[in-house]
Amino acid sequence: MRIIPVLDVLDRQVVRGIAGQRESYQPIQSQLTSDSDAASIAQAFRDVFGLTEFYVADLDGIERGAPNFETLQTLQQSQAKLWLDVGTNSRASLQQLAQHIPLNSVHRIIVGLEGCPDLSVLESIQSMVSPDQLAFSLDLKQGTPLLPAHASEAWANATAWEIAQQVLEFGVASLIVLDLAAVGMGSGTPTQLLCSTIRDSYPEQELITGGGIRDVEDLQQLEEVGCEGVLIASALHDGRLTVKDLNPYL
Repeated sequence: MRIIPVLDVLDRQVVRGIAGQRESYQPIQSQLTSDSDAASIAQAFRDVFGLTEFYVADLDGIERGAPNFETLQTLQQSQAKLWLDVGTNSRASLQQLAQHIPLNSVHRIIVGLEGCPDLSVLESIQSMVSPDQLAFSLDLKQGTPLLPAHASEAWANATAWEIAQQVLEFGVASLIVLDLAAVGMGSGTPTQLLCSTIRDSYPEQELITGGGIRDVEDLQQLEEVGCEGVLIASALHDGRLTVKDLNPYL
């Protein structure tokens, strides 16, 4: 199982995500570095843990359709393996990203449920990315699918598991299961049961989760249910997970 640090980027700064309440996010205060710009945080993860794979949530892109392209370019040029969520919700939005960053240099391009009304978004961008690049984030809030206002009737009435099934039958390289209510709370990851259900039905699917990681025991439990990767931020910045703790996963 891999450790994938999260960089929540807002106005070029890495911010601390708390329960998905983005209006209250503040620049990160980290034990790893005194800086909060994305490049410095990424470098700190490299220096301290040897990690080079990062999940980047560009909140300006997700919330306002205006990604931090300069910051993304800096991260891309560092040769990091990037999972990018910039609010991709149409072919046009992906074309905009491609004008600034070569798409083939991105490890995973993420389509998040909160901006995706149905499978039509995945269908519209499928031809622009290689089959092993497309990732879907099953965004939840307290277990309930976090859907856009313009969600299709089929998805508006669907459970998280039903949406996951549709996406996986369509075909994506990676499925991310993320309950935003747990992010930054340090109260444990509430997605274990759903991840276990997905793993049982789709044993070959790359499965990633995170949100609320407290300690090594949480990591062990997620590995046991079959997750290939875990998204972590607060526990790394706060020192709750150390190099010694993460050594089995590095």
